[in-house]
Amino acid sequence: MNLKEIVNSWMISFNPTKEQVILAINRGKICESCPLTQSRLGVTICGGCGCPISKKIFSPIFNTCPEKLWHDIDNEYFKDK
Repeated sequence: MNLKEIVNSWMISFNPTKEQVILAINRGKICESCPLTQSRLGVTICGGCGCPISKKIFSPIFNTCPEKLWHDIDNEYFKDK
């Protein structure tokens, strides 16, 4: 993730639309079963990029998962955009 995407993800996470919440929940479910997911100091992070998952899942960018595991979910969300 680049700095602009990180900032946008954090901003969206504070006041997401209903659609963004649904996308984030679905992405989060995938992250829960990903072997790269780690916990550090009580924060769940993506081991692939180091981002906190609670914020990364709000990324406005298509399939930014380092393992490309969000493809199918993002395909549904972004197809109408």
